[in-house]
Amino acid sequence: MHRNYVSKLQKILNEREFHPPLSAKDAFEKLNNQQILLYGAGAFGLENYNLFTKYGIKPIAFLDRNAKTGDTKMGIPVYHPNDSDLTMDFRNKCLVFITISLPQDKMKLIKNDLYELGYVNCREAQTMTARQVRFDDVADENPDNNYIKKNQEKIFRAINLMADEESCETYISCIAGHLLRNYDDCVETNFPVQYFDAGIPYKRGLSHFVDCGAYTGDSLQTALQYCDFIEDYVAFEPIPSNFTELSQNVDLLKQKIKRAWLFPCGVDEKTGMAKFSVSASSSAITDNADGELLQLVRLDDALKGFNVTLLKMDIEGAEPAALRGSQNLITQQKPDLAISVYHSVNHYWDIPCMLDDLKLEYRFYLRSHTPATLETILYAVCNK
Repeated sequence: MHRNYVSKLQKILNEREFHPPLSAKDAFEKLNNQQILLYGAGAFGLENYNLFTKYGIKPIAFLDRNAKTGDTKMGIPVYHPNDSDLTMDFRNKCLVFITISLPQDKMKLIKNDLYELGYVNCREAQTMTARQVRFDDVADENPDNNYIKKNQEKIFRAINLMADEESCETYISCIAGHLLRNYDDCVETNFPVQYFDAGIPYKRGLSHFVDCGAYTGDSLQTALQYCDFIEDYVAFEPIPSNFTELSQNVDLLKQKIKRAWLFPCGVDEKTGMAKFSVSASSSAITDNADGELLQLVRLDDALKGFNVTLLKMDIEGAEPAALRGSQNLITQQKPDLAISVYHSVNHYWDIPCMLDDLKLEYRFYLRSHTPATLETILYAVCNK
């Protein structure tokens, strides 16, 4: 199975060597002189507005089905998609970027609705936002060929670790997208639910669920749609406002959870403090001096002898460090794993190789749950 994918991967690396990818600046400049609308005026819409304007492209309006007459955000109008001020001629000529992060079945419904309303040019905004995914410890958005050659052994090793055809296709798609900076045809899974219905043959189940990056409990709520009862739920969430809502939601679900431990901190390689940039859509460790100082904990310090059946991490790029801080837990418990790899390009190969180095006979599955490589999760199931 892998030989064909290794050949495809080699072609991608060859293409990149001789045809360097466009910079984000150049890609956005191609949108000059177009009338751009952003569909969705929530947190992701505002994030995309800031991204587009950063590169000199100013959207002229938001589209939002909850818009009311006269609404504005960021100094531009917010229209209902069928607002009479938006003529059919305008709808035919404008370019709509859908900013909401959705699985492909729901994205297709939105596109169909927009097409029926006369918007013929619709794209996922993630094809542009994915350009912001960087490489760890690399200043340039597109590192030189020496960087790729230095990582080549791991890049090829990771494809050989993938356990099924979809994982191989997804890996190739993600590597091609990021190394060539072209996200128009990226693979997206047909499996409907991230973490819990992704076509993964979990061995341990959901009864003892450790949730790193718990946010407000959204993953817990989804998990309980796939099991009747959770024995132990352990959550780590460093952002105080999210943690408060998480606690409230756990109270609402207490009839379906035997025990819950909620930690108002993030997870990392070492227990200590770090500064976080905090936003409505995501929060991450930052070097910025004005970041918010919050607590971090090493999982091996926090959970000793604790039975874990599923370990999930979506912690905005801190996954490798957090995994290094949980090696004892993983080695002793061998839980099923669901680890986000989409926050940094090198995580697509670094994280599976890191876990494989533990020699625990994990089988690896890769799924992209939204367009343009974003929300890509590495699932791992131990054979022992």
